[in-house]
Amino acid sequence: MAMRMRGERVPTRPSETRQGIEWLTNFAPGDTAAAQLLLNSLHVVSETTFRQELSEQLRSTLTAEVNVPAALYSVRSCRPTDTMFIGDVSPLVSSGDGGGSELIVQNILRATERSLDTAVLTRNATTIDVLRARRVRSLVFVSDYAGSGEECLAYARAWLRNATIRSWRSLKLIRLHLMLFASTTAGLRRIRSSGLYDQVSVIHHGMDFASMQWSRQEVKQVSELCLEYARRPEEGLGWSRSEGLLVFEHTVPNNLPAILRQTKGRSRRPDGQWAPFFMNRVVPPGLMRELVGYRPAYDPLLGLRAVGQVRLARAGEHHTHARGGIRHLVEVLAHVSKGRRHPEQLASAVAVSVPAAREILAQARRWGLVDDQTRLTDAGRDELRAAKIRPRQVVSRLQGSQEPYYPVALRESR
Repeated sequence: MAMRMRGERVPTRPSETRQGIEWLTNFAPGDTAAAQLLLNSLHVVSETTFRQELSEQLRSTLTAEVNVPAALYSVRSCRPTDTMFIGDVSPLVSSGDGGGSELIVQNILRATERSLDTAVLTRNATTIDVLRARRVRSLVFVSDYAGSGEECLAYARAWLRNATIRSWRSLKLIRLHLMLFASTTAGLRRIRSSGLYDQVSVIHHGMDFASMQWSRQEVKQVSELCLEYARRPEEGLGWSRSEGLLVFEHTVPNNLPAILRQTKGRSRRPDGQWAPFFMNRVVPPGLMRELVGYRPAYDPLLGLRAVGQVRLARAGEHHTHARGGIRHLVEVLAHVSKGRRHPEQLASAVAVSVPAAREILAQARRWGLVDDQTRLTDAGRDELRAAKIRPRQVVSRLQGSQEPYYPVALRESR
């Protein structure tokens, strides 16, 4: 976790808030530790961070990675039979869609459209006639979060049910891109394996049970806790068992375990009443002021031990923090040595964003530590070997004293 500047507000741990303390009273004494671990594993993203990072990634992608002109759309819920541009189905987002996420994303897209030339972005592409007239080559769908991935898949299918869109894609006249602020491991895998998108990019990968530095026993205990205390066990691990741990300032995703969202449940309190943490999909304003910006602590040494780099972990934090000003480089090399080569895997493994992981890999290539296939070079292996050598510690054996010194013997003269 990055160091905080003096005077910067430090978010409160969820278990130390008033709602958190009350929420923990729902559980039997033997379950409290697992409940506290779950609660303190939440990632709480501010709306400012969300807007800034998504806007930056959008501009970067549009100017370097997609065929232009492109058209931007905010992903929204679609029915299984919806066909884009047929009947009342439109890409426009209304105030009745979702929990506010779609409108915020659409607002970001409009600002991005105004900031880029029309040769790059087509504005107001709300009909298929506009797409045809302006010869749009990329449809870029944008969403804040993919937990189960179902919403993003349903949205792509609605577009591809349109015969014209389907024909253009078959002829490679148009490509479908998906950009996500965040995604769970399972959600991203499901989207990619569907084949519905030509390209999928994500800023933050993980923020779910699978990405946490929990032991197998802790994963088991937390999962059992979520199922035992959920009012509806089928939602115990979140929608479609996606095991999400991400909360936005503007919404609480339904991928969060139900016990964090429910207002009624199987409480062990004397009065039998469930003390909620979040109110369904809404965060009480006072609670959000305490939590915004919170993320769980990350221990790089645990990550190294998890991939068998025990000697490197024993060498201490001195080697795992920086080399030439690039933080996490040695950690990334350690994970690469164990076969983790994709930026998303590495981002989750060392708790950085996917763009940050890409930059670390780019620097490693420039220094000749990894090759173009993200495999360790001889220089990379030498770097890892050097990092495993524990720095020598010199400890003085002399004990200081403020007492006056009186010699007890004199040297003989020569």
